Amino acid sequence: MSSLNFKVPSSSMSLPNVAHGISRRRALTLFGAAAGFTLISKNGAIALPEGVSLYTWEGRALGAPAKLTLAHYDRSAAEEIVTTAINEIERLERVFSLHRANSNLSILNRNGHIDTPGADLLSVLSNSIRFGHQTNGAFDITVQPLWHLFSEHFARQPGIQTGPSSHEIENALDLVGYEKIDVSTGRVRFAKQGMAVTLNGIAQGYITDRVADLLRDQGIQQVLVELGETRALDDHPDGRPWRIGLADPVDPKMTTETVEIANESVATSAGSGTVFDGDGHYHHLFDPRNGQPTKHHISASVITKRATTADAMSTALFVLPTSQVEDVVTRIGGIKAVITTPEGNTHRFVS
Repeated sequence: MSSLNFKVPSSSMSLPNVAHGISRRRALTLFGAAAGFTLISKNGAIALPEGVSLYTWEGRALGAPAKLTLAHYDRSAAEEIVTTAINEIERLERVFSLHRANSNLSILNRNGHIDTPGADLLSVLSNSIRFGHQTNGAFDITVQPLWHLFSEHFARQPGIQTGPSSHEIENALDLVGYEKIDVSTGRVRFAKQGMAVTLNGIAQGYITDRVADLLRDQGIQQVLVELGETRALDDHPDGRPWRIGLADPVDPKMTTETVEIANESVATSAGSGTVFDGDGHYHHLFDPRNGQPTKHHISASVITKRATTADAMSTALFVLPTSQVEDVVTRIGGIKAVITTPEGNTHRFVS
C-alpha cells in the first residue's frame, strides 16, 4: 500500500487523459475523480458547494491501482477517514491476497482446508458458490489449477503457439468445480487434494463494497471508490452523476462509451487483462466446463448496485455464450450489461 497522499484537483483544467484501472482482468477507465485528474462539469470547471474540496488518494489493492475520491469540508477529517479506509484495505489484503503466504486464501490453497476462516473469507466463498449456481457454473473460483497449468506451460516454452495438451487440461479440470468446496460447517474444506481457488473475480468487488460502506458509515455521502472495481456513493458534488468510461478492450487507451452512475457499481472483464502467449490467443478467463480460455466475447461490463455482484457477473457473462447471457441477467436481477463480441458487435441486457 502507498502512504497517504492527497491530491486536490485545481478548479479549472482541460479534459484529462484516459486513466486505466486494469488488473488481471479489468478494462475500466475513469473520467475525472481519479488521482491527478480534474472533475469536469459542463462548462469545463469544477462546480462544488462553497467550502467543499475533492480529496483523492491513490495506492494499490490486490495488485490493481486503487483510488478513493471524496468530497469534504475539512482536509484533516478527510485524511482520517481515508486512513481508516486504507487500514481496511490492508486488513482485507491479509485475507484475500494470493501473493501473501500467510493470507487466509494462501493457507486454504496450501493446506486444502482452513478451520478458522474469517467472516470475510466465508462470505466471499459462500457468495461465490451462490453465483456459481446462478450462472450455470460459468462463475467458478476453483479455476486456479487451470491458471497454473497455462501459466507454467507458456513460461516453460516461450514463443510456443499452442496450449497445453487435452490430457493436461483434463487433469486440471478434475480439480475444478465450485461444488467441491465445503463451507457448511463454518470451516472450509476442498473435496480433492490439489484444488485451489482464485478470488480475483470477486474479491476486488467485495473490498470495494467494504470500503464504500465504511466511508458511508463515516458520514461520507459523495465518494467514488475504485479498488479494481468502481462504486459510487450518491452523485457527483457538482450535481451530476459520476462519469465512467469503458475502455476499448482492443485499444485500452481509447473508450467505447461513457456511463453515468450514482449509488451504483461498474465492473468490466476482458481477456486482454492477462494473456499467456504473445498473440493474446490464450488468456486467463477460462470456461470452467471445458478448461479453455473463452472466445465468445472480448469484454463484458456490468452495472449494478453492489460491486461484489458486478465483479462476479462481469466474469460470468464474459464466459457465457451470448445466447445464454439474457437468462442469467434476468435470474440475477437489477443488472445492466454491455457485451462486445470479437466481431465488434455490442449486445445490451437489462433486468
